[in-house]
Amino acid sequence: MMPHGPALADPGGRSGSRSRHRALAISATLALLTAWRDTLAIDANPYLLTPTVVEGERELDVFAGVGSAGSTTGLRRNSAIGVGVGVTNSWLSELAIRYQKAGDAGLAYDAVEWENILALAETNEWPVDVGIVLELELPHHSAEGIETRIGPLLQKDLGNFEINLNLIMDHHFFSDGFDSTRLQYQGQIKYRYREPLEFGLQSFGQTGSRRQNWAAYEQQVHRIGPVVMGHFALPKERGWSYNVGYLLGTTAHSPDRTLRCQIEYEF
Repeated sequence: MMPHGPALADPGGRSGSRSRHRALAISATLALLTAWRDTLAIDANPYLLTPTVVEGERELDVFAGVGSAGSTTGLRRNSAIGVGVGVTNSWLSELAIRYQKAGDAGLAYDAVEWENILALAETNEWPVDVGIVLELELPHHSAEGIETRIGPLLQKDLGNFEINLNLIMDHHFFSDGFDSTRLQYQGQIKYRYREPLEFGLQSFGQTGSRRQNWAAYEQQVHRIGPVVMGHFALPKERGWSYNVGYLLGTTAHSPDRTLRCQIEYEF
């Protein structure tokens, strides 16, 4: 009878092992799907906001970006076109239409965005230029609700250097997918070499996930990299500005590489 004891117990052990393996596989698949869902909130064309407002100036902005696929991030392409105007010497308002392309899907309408920048003082009037951004975004998918962003924009000149830091709170109202208020940040150190060439370092990130205000570091999104920019002046107070950055992700939930650009026509 002794030889049969292990033989009778072994099938159950193998069955239990297979069940555990299946459970682990299902859990891993769900985790990957959740990670992929979280990447839908990652923008491949982030751009730096500044507290600079010129009354009466009109802007035509074109944004584009592509974020590479990684272990927990899918290929992303984002683009947008916006029209803005300096309503007063302290209020800039811009309306933009955003598009996205995720994975192998085609380019599709993503959202309409209304962005407002309020400058609290004239440039260089205070030791640090301070502004406030107020954004309202209406996504194409109603399940995402209405997205709002608000926060301070800080800018400091130090000789030929310009330093920016923006801290923005992001929240979705009437949403089935986003339950938290997340902190987003934007940072830049720029060196004014000579027009039309300036260069520096940019960083963008967010500390929360869909469900957490402050997620574990690996679930956060952090990107940093070099940027080249400049301005071409034209007659009659018109001009072209460009801004091209190459960002490297520092966490598993960040695109490994993001190439982003912005072209602005001022008139």
